[in-house]
Amino acid sequence: MAKSQVAQMFEALPTMFIKGSIKTTRIFYFSLDDLEKWTVSLSTDTCTVKAGKTEDADCFFKSTSQIFLEVWSGKKKPSATDFITGAIKSNNPLMLKEFMGAFQHKV
Repeated sequence: MAKSQVAQMFEALPTMFIKGSIKTTRIFYFSLDDLEKWTVSLSTDTCTVKAGKTEDADCFFKSTSQIFLEVWSGKKKPSATDFITGAIKSNNPLMLKEFMGAFQHKV
């Protein structure tokens, strides 16, 4: 079975990680379409990606795979409306910016 576009993206994160971009260890959890669940741990010099929810996260992102991929690729910039309407759910939207800035995006 072929890997989803989301799985391919998450599995490539360690190769895109910019060392030194994170000042404090952070754990991010992503739940997309209730099908794709990923935990990403970032520290000053490492990026670890695991399928599923493996530990408590500092920040979570819940939405559809389509919205996540659009945000990741830069086609969509999340707005307050996305959060108010529930299209994107997160306990810390500002920390999501920190996540996005920790990677060299290949668009």
